[in-house]
Amino acid sequence: MAGGGSSFGLASLWRPSIVVGLLYIVFFMLVTISHHYPLLHYVHIGNYFASVARKPIRPGELNGAGGYDGQFYYFIARDPVHAASLMDDAPYRYQRIVYPLLAFILSFHQAALLPPVLLLINFASIVLSVEIVARLLERYQLSPWYSLAIGLYFGQATALLFDTTEPLTYGLLCAGLLLLDKKKMTWAAIVMGIAVLSRETAALFPGGLIVYYLFHRNWREVFRFSLISFLPTIIWYALLVVIFGKTGLTYAPTFQLIPFKGLFVFSSDLPRFIPLLVMMFIPTIIGWLLFLRATIKRQWAGATWFIWFINLALVTCLAPGSYKELVSAGRLSMGIVLAILLYGWQSRNKWVLWGAQIYALTGFIYALGILQIIGHYPS
Repeated sequence: MAGGGSSFGLASLWRPSIVVGLLYIVFFMLVTISHHYPLLHYVHIGNYFASVARKPIRPGELNGAGGYDGQFYYFIARDPVHAASLMDDAPYRYQRIVYPLLAFILSFHQAALLPPVLLLINFASIVLSVEIVARLLERYQLSPWYSLAIGLYFGQATALLFDTTEPLTYGLLCAGLLLLDKKKMTWAAIVMGIAVLSRETAALFPGGLIVYYLFHRNWREVFRFSLISFLPTIIWYALLVVIFGKTGLTYAPTFQLIPFKGLFVFSSDLPRFIPLLVMMFIPTIIGWLLFLRATIKRQWAGATWFIWFINLALVTCLAPGSYKELVSAGRLSMGIVLAILLYGWQSRNKWVLWGAQIYALTGFIYALGILQIIGHYPS
């Protein structure tokens, strides 16, 4: 009997979330050890912003002239009140306040703890996203292993290595979808509202629900999700206007009307274009084909059809500035993976769920590139 109990215990640990967590630990250790990176490297502080901050940083911790977005979350988490002077566009950077504020709280206002805390928030968010999606799949009598797509999508890996807010944002959305599935509507709206405040692209999910409820004249849910999921962000943006005189919304790149124009701008730059083609264009085309197949068969699956559509449209119409780097493209397109899985489990469409695994494959391709096993991507 003892042996049977042990076997059951080990079997219960064989979960997609555990596998994904172990893969990320191995990947992160390989990247860190092979490149001799300190944890502060993943904040990606640029030369310019290091000098503005007057912070002594070793050469190995600097990441070029401009650095990357993670540095702004780091600056906010280090000093939420006085970080504006260290930013290129303070109201734009302060929009996504949840991730740095959570890091500020969990680091107990200790700057030395911030680099590992930022990494741990995103790592935990990735693992929990996979676990939540796996449980939702099981609730619909589907294999939990389809959840590998959300965990292994290369956009998650880029966000982890660059300390950005997307893993937390989509982890919150996953939690909101679980609450929604359990009919805990107010809590679902609250959690989705925090996700929107964490990253504005999360608005496509409660926004899609609102459109669905409008179509079905479910005014109670329209009011609930409009008020709870969007009002906190509206209030926060209004406060940014009071503080800075603007919201920063116009700082983001504009969308393109011509499909994939933003991607094909780089067709003459093959080292940049080929990875974009493999990890962005091909998966999105497969997504569109699956979407069209489901549409022709009139498999609407409630609000999920529209949520999937608007996420596909967002990725298809990204600006060249968003496609300029794998990092930005991967981060911005993470919603498309959650959307296709959401549609798949709601409709019990195994074609869609199998097709979604193309996103899991992109994570392995990205890891091979980062580790310089095939080509080289900047990390």
